[in-house]
Amino acid sequence: MDTVHCHTPFGYSGISVLWYSMFVGMPLFGAVFIGLFTLPIGIKGLVHGQFPPRGVKVLRPTKILTGWRANLKSGAYVSIPIFLILFSIWGYFQVDKMPQEIKNPDYSVCESKQAH
Repeated sequence: MDTVHCHTPFGYSGISVLWYSMFVGMPLFGAVFIGLFTLPIGIKGLVHGQFPPRGVKVLRPTKILTGWRANLKSGAYVSIPIFLILFSIWGYFQVDKMPQEIKNPDYSVCESKQAH
């Protein structure tokens, strides 16, 4: 964070790239990565009305939940990636409110970091 003003990746301000990656990129990456595993199980659980859903292999004998408990657990599996997507949408609109410049940046730090 000390040298973020020294970099301009792809011609953009290093500070802007930092904010966008923290508030948009990372949550979207997490939503895609986590969603690949949780969405199919959660949707199947909601369709079948039980958790774990039919046809899903489990590691040890597992009590099958039905009713509202199954829907709650399946809904949690579906809601995690949805929450991360909503967070990244919210973050996209918040980035403009974040500080885009550092007051009185110390450019001597840039020179010493690039020399290494």
